[in-house]
Amino acid sequence: MSVAALTLQAAWLSCDNSPIEVGAMARTEGIEASSSREEEVASMASPCRCGRHDARATPVELVGRAAPEGSDITQRNPAEQALRESEERFRLTFENAPIGMGIVGLDGRFIRVNRVYCEILGYSAEELSALRFQDITHPDDVDTDVGLAEQLRRGEIPRYQLAKRYLHKDGRVIPVILHGSVVRGEGGEPIHYIAQVEDVTARKQAEEERERLLAQLDAERRTLQTIFDNAPVPLLLIAQNGAERVLANPHAIDLTGGAAERGQYVDRLRRPDGTPVPLDELPSSRAMRGETIPGEELVVDRSDGSPRTFLVAAAPLRDSAGEITGAVVAGEDISPLKELARMREEWTSIIAHDLRQPITNIVLKASLLAKQPQSSDKARHILASAMQLNRMISDLLDVSRLESHRLDLRPVEVDLPTLIRATVERTADATKGHRVDVEVLNEVPPLLADPGRMEQVLTNLLSNAAKYGAPETPIRIAVERQGGEVLVAVGNEGKGIAPEDLPRLFDRYYRTREAKARGAAGLGLGLYIVRGLIEAHGGRVWGESEPGKTSFQFTLPVP
Repeated sequence: MSVAALTLQAAWLSCDNSPIEVGAMARTEGIEASSSREEEVASMASPCRCGRHDARATPVELVGRAAPEGSDITQRNPAEQALRESEERFRLTFENAPIGMGIVGLDGRFIRVNRVYCEILGYSAEELSALRFQDITHPDDVDTDVGLAEQLRRGEIPRYQLAKRYLHKDGRVIPVILHGSVVRGEGGEPIHYIAQVEDVTARKQAEEERERLLAQLDAERRTLQTIFDNAPVPLLLIAQNGAERVLANPHAIDLTGGAAERGQYVDRLRRPDGTPVPLDELPSSRAMRGETIPGEELVVDRSDGSPRTFLVAAAPLRDSAGEITGAVVAGEDISPLKELARMREEWTSIIAHDLRQPITNIVLKASLLAKQPQSSDKARHILASAMQLNRMISDLLDVSRLESHRLDLRPVEVDLPTLIRATVERTADATKGHRVDVEVLNEVPPLLADPGRMEQVLTNLLSNAAKYGAPETPIRIAVERQGGEVLVAVGNEGKGIAPEDLPRLFDRYYRTREAKARGAAGLGLGLYIVRGLIEAHGGRVWGESEPGKTSFQFTLPVP
């Protein structure tokens, strides 16, 4: 018999001073249920008081309410005080546990649950006491849970853990992790189950989100891999993690015979002029430094030794922090285009050369006819037409030279104002009906330029000014030095150029709507050639226009 039981048996009396019958209470820690009745109880050391005796109560519970008011039992028996403190610790631990805790009968009914258990399920403790755990378990999980509980009751397993689903009071499905165990008596018989429940809704959502993101990442990776493998151009992904690693797509591998994949492609690159490309000037190296290369023409020697011309682009690869981790390099094989361009230039040169000789003869003969007193206007028309055709042939040849970078410049020291005045005199016929004023605004130093090409630029601008200017209005040419360059402006008065035409004036074969409407002669190559010639001299050219006036301006560097 335990100390507490013996003490209680000695201390509790009925109103006639006879001991209360507590049955098997004094056996050990447990108390067998018998009946509940009202008794008058009193301490042998104090007057009798009425109290309620519940024979089903545990010894700990009896300690909590057996001592009548004014009794000194706890002072006489410290063991009872220890039991009461132990019970209070258990109650506080149970109620304030951070997970759901429950005592469940062998029939599945809830005997006691804590606050967190109620919060997980949405039921009050009183509502749960009327339910079995099977009633709030997802139908698909009931058999598994019941089967494990039966194994636990029979002693086949000491405990179990189960990922299951509860049904919330509002109908929601709550994923939980259940830890189950059983409490047994001295004889090993099961008394009740203990359930510990953790709500893993947030964890489940995080796992589902993680799985979704991983699936999305995998799909994106497979998409990018498909694009990379099937791209119609060579692609290189160059990562730099201590040592340079190269990932090449099939086109790049085929181009270099596998050398690209091994990172051994540098010695196969050269510039169009045949010079090698230094390592630090490779598009990939520049991209590693943060540059973006939109397109650089390079020659690649194939694995079979045949050269191919590529337009190579490169850009840096960055991580989430913006740090450069590598580079992506793409190349477009423009060898067929280069061959077509070569053939076109060759064809243009042949045609122009073959046309120029008969045209030259026509011009000479027409000039002689036009000088004779009896010559008619027809001879002069023949001469004008032949001269126009000759200019068109010259323009085609110049375009061919510009695009093939074979323009031959012969720069000498030039007095630009003098050259401008001489050109104005020689183009008097083209500017007929317009007064041409030349104004030198400050001292202009000698420049290095090709006089013939500069006269070609000025002739074109003066011809356009006369052609599109209002009749009898002046053409003004202003020349001035501005810092390290000389600015020349050729302006006229007239309708002006439409704003939508201005950005395209220097495009090849572009003609404004007004030029088309007026039926003006030309191929739309004049300003395109002007831009090419000025840029070949290291200068810039642009146009400005507003209603009533137009100006074309260009600069040349001061040596």
